[in-house]
Amino acid sequence: MLYTIIVPVNQDYNILNLFTDSLLRTVSPSTQIIFINDGSGSAVFQHLDKLKQEVREGVTIEILQHDFPLGCAVSINSALSLAKGEYIFFLDSDTILQPNWQPMMKETLDSDITIGMIGGVLLYPQTGGVQHCGIAFADTIGRHLFLNASPDDIPKETFSVQLVVFAMFGMKREVYETIGNLDEKFFNGYEDFDYQMRARAAGYDTVINPNIQAYHWERSSGIHRNFNRKNNLARFWKKWGGQIEADVWPFVFSHLKAQLESQEEYQHLPIVGIDLAEVRSDADTFWNKLEEAEFANVAEVRDYSNRFNSNGAIWLPQVLGKELIHSENRLLFLVDNFARLLENRYWIEMRHAHRAKDLIIDLYGNVITMDRIYDGCWPGTKVR
Repeated sequence: MLYTIIVPVNQDYNILNLFTDSLLRTVSPSTQIIFINDGSGSAVFQHLDKLKQEVREGVTIEILQHDFPLGCAVSINSALSLAKGEYIFFLDSDTILQPNWQPMMKETLDSDITIGMIGGVLLYPQTGGVQHCGIAFADTIGRHLFLNASPDDIPKETFSVQLVVFAMFGMKREVYETIGNLDEKFFNGYEDFDYQMRARAAGYDTVINPNIQAYHWERSSGIHRNFNRKNNLARFWKKWGGQIEADVWPFVFSHLKAQLESQEEYQHLPIVGIDLAEVRSDADTFWNKLEEAEFANVAEVRDYSNRFNSNGAIWLPQVLGKELIHSENRLLFLVDNFARLLENRYWIEMRHAHRAKDLIIDLYGNVITMDRIYDGCWPGTKVR
């Protein structure tokens, strides 16, 4: 077998049916598929068993059965011991796959000897916006890179990230043979990040190929995930905190530079920074780095971060009033995620009449012009 696909299943039957339909339509020949029915019940087992009987030539299906859910790490480890493929993939049972995802993953993994692992771009099936495009870190917080962005706004070429989620993940067999099994002390959370950090320490990189895209429902996360989140996160940071890199800033500043350079007619105007970020340490780092950047002419920075409550929408008429609507300067908004500014059509329309190319920057790596924020229905609004 050239490929092994491992799928833990703790899932609603209807969502699973959508996934398996997309899997069998897109699976490549010479593939071993291992399903782990992690306590999903008899209907799921019967469905998987039927697929086993009907699968096309060149593809095999094996089913591991857990009467009660044992968690993601245990499920994947039980399947890894049976994996025969030279390329091993993990998929969530609530993804919807697109054609050619397997050969594209293989081609990317083969493109460089240092690349050991790969992820795809996960999109909200409700709207088509970016749900996951790798994990990037600032000082302490790991964020889903380009969260809520349009797929048109992410990089066009393969790029390196520190981590990707296992919802759509691939690795060379040599990575598994070097690193071994997942750490089962991480229960339904952070076992994927821990595994990749172990692989990074052994010299393997993780990349995102933006041409590999799948929809992801996020309809099942396994038992006790929320209850164990703090424990999993604490274990991860205790183990790897000293090796995490603050890698979100190159994404932010390369996009910001490109946006500013595209606005030739406005380059003579100074920039006024509008600080709406709640994570103050990351906001301070951003403004300090911006001050050092040679491409940005920032006249002043105004801190409005204490004028609104946490979570949800930030209402600009209440926070800023109308004093900045008529400003001839360019405004540069810093916000935790740009989706928090969506409920401001009136303010933005008024501002648009004076300056069309104000910019919104967020701590997830997004840089967009203010006039685009009300062009239509944005892909997603969930802030993770």
